[in-house]
Amino acid sequence: MKVEVIASKRSQKEAKRYILSKLPLVSKVAQFNSVIGEMHLEYIEFKVLRYEIISKKKSNKIFRRETKKYVITMLVNTYNGHSESIDNIPQTFKRYVAKSCIKKAKVNDEEIITVVKDEILYFFRDKAKIDIFDKINIQEIKTTEVRSIYKPYWVADFRGRSILVEA
Repeated sequence: MKVEVIASKRSQKEAKRYILSKLPLVSKVAQFNSVIGEMHLEYIEFKVLRYEIISKKKSNKIFRRETKKYVITMLVNTYNGHSESIDNIPQTFKRYVAKSCIKKAKVNDEEIITVVKDEILYFFRDKAKIDIFDKINIQEIKTTEVRSIYKPYWVADFRGRSILVEA
């Protein structure tokens, strides 16, 4: 399957070194089996959601209200549901990836869109209480772009647990 992939930063050896460096010294001494078992590369789907928010500023003038457009880009991890606002979309390139290497999304696409929209509304309402956006009335929130990108992770089998390390 041909997908858009974020470039990996770590090799398999560097990922093993990173896992072993995070072990406490006491557990290295007490447990002699600090061997990392099988390691393989998996891709987790991230959704890039771009929203256009149209708002009108409240004023005393009835017919001359200022309208503003805000564009917010959100990056949502579909595996655990974590979302964040980003300024720039990460650089990606097209690559063939086997379907078995892609982790399944735990969250539905429509559910992601509505939850992130609610987060944006909550953010604007929360800032309105602080008086940053004192006189803003949100008219409309539109989803302008929904894109899937995949981020590589090294999955290591270490003492019976699966450990995810960014690649």
